[in-house]
Amino acid sequence: MEPLPYHRQIRDYLKEEEAEIWNWYRSNRVQEDQAETVRFELLKSTYRIDRDSQPDWYEIADQARERLNLDVPVTIYQAQNAKEMNAGLAYLPSEAHIILSGPVASTLSREELLSVFAHELAHLLLWRQWDGEFLIVDQILAALANDRKAHPAHLESMRLFYLYNEIFCDRGSLFVANDPNVVVSSLVKISSGLDSVNAESYLKQAAEIVERASGPSQSISHPESYIRARAVQFWHQQDVDAEAKITEMIQGPLALNELDLLAQSIITAKTRRMIDLLLAPSWMQTDTMLGHARRFFDTYTPPAANYADESLAADLLTKDQPLINYYCYVLLDFVTVDRDLEEAPLAVALILAEQLKLQSRFVEIVRKELKLRKNQLERIDREKTKVVENAAKEFAPKP
Repeated sequence: MEPLPYHRQIRDYLKEEEAEIWNWYRSNRVQEDQAETVRFELLKSTYRIDRDSQPDWYEIADQARERLNLDVPVTIYQAQNAKEMNAGLAYLPSEAHIILSGPVASTLSREELLSVFAHELAHLLLWRQWDGEFLIVDQILAALANDRKAHPAHLESMRLFYLYNEIFCDRGSLFVANDPNVVVSSLVKISSGLDSVNAESYLKQAAEIVERASGPSQSISHPESYIRARAVQFWHQQDVDAEAKITEMIQGPLALNELDLLAQSIITAKTRRMIDLLLAPSWMQTDTMLGHARRFFDTYTPPAANYADESLAADLLTKDQPLINYYCYVLLDFVTVDRDLEEAPLAVALILAEQLKLQSRFVEIVRKELKLRKNQLERIDREKTKVVENAAKEFAPKP
C-alpha cells in the first residue's frame, strides 16, 4: 500500500512552500498530556469494550492489525447515544482506539467487520508510516483552514486530502479483506443503514453513475459511496489507470472556483507562461509593463526575444468558463496598462489569444470592457500583424 498521488503532491508542496510551519509540526509531535486528554474524552463519550466481553471483535481487529503490520494495542469503543452506523479512529501515535457508532457490529458480517476495522486501522497506518509526514500534512492543512485569514484554496486542499485519506483506507480494507464485494457491502450498509446489500448490484449502479458524467466529488470528508466502490473495484482489478481514474472522480478538471493549493500553483505557472509570451517582444518590455507583471510575480524578468511556448495552447484548454474568463482578463490587463503603446498591446494580445484558442471570448471581453465599437475592434483585429510590425519599429528600445 502506498499513499495516493495527491498525498505525495500536497506533502511536497507544503514542505517547500510552508517550510517553517512544516518544521514546527515535525518538531512538535503528540505529547503524553495530549494523549491523556484523548483517552479521557473517549471514556466520557463512549462505552469501552473489554477483550473479555467481546473476544470475537478483538480477534477480528487483531487480524486486521496484523495484516497491516501494525504493532499497537487495539481498544474498541461503542459511542453513546448514536443511532446511525459509523466507525472512527481516535488518533494516538502508538495506540489504536476504534469507535463504533450505532448497530455496526450487529449489522455487519464477520468479514464486513474485518473490512471496517481494516479501514480504521489504515488511518493509523497512514499517520505512522512514511515518517509521519502525512499526519503533519493533516495538521498543517487543518491549521491553515481554521485560520481566520484562510483562503478558499486552504479549505479545498483540506477537503481533497480528507477524501483521498478515505480512498487510501478503503484500499486498506481491500488489502485485508481481499474481497471487493465485502468492502463495498460494508460501506454501503453503513452509509445506507440497510441490513442487506448486494455488492455486485451496487458496483453496476456505481459504474452507471460514473458513465453518466456525474462530475467530481462534492463531499466534504468522505467521497460518495459510488466513487469509493469504483475505486475499490479498480484496485481489485489492478487497473493500471486506477490512480488517474480515481483522481478524475475525486477532483475532475481544473475549475477556477474550486482551486486547491496544488491547482492554484498550476494556474499560477500557466499565467506566468502566458505573460512571458505576451511580453516576449522587446518593445513590450516597458517599465510600465514590467511593473505590472511584477504585480503578478514579484521578481519577474522578461523572456528572451525569441521565446516560444508551443504547448501552452493545449495546456490552457478548458471547458471551465470562469477559468477562460480569467485568462482573457489577464491579457486585457496588459492591453490597458501602458497607454503610450497605443493600439499595439491590443494587437499583440489578439494574436496571442488566437494562438491560445481564446480569441472568441477575448474579443467579447475587449468590446465590453474597453467600450470599442464593433468596426473599430474588427479593424485592429484585421490589421493586428501590421500593427505589431510597425510597433516593433516605432517603440523599439534605444541601444
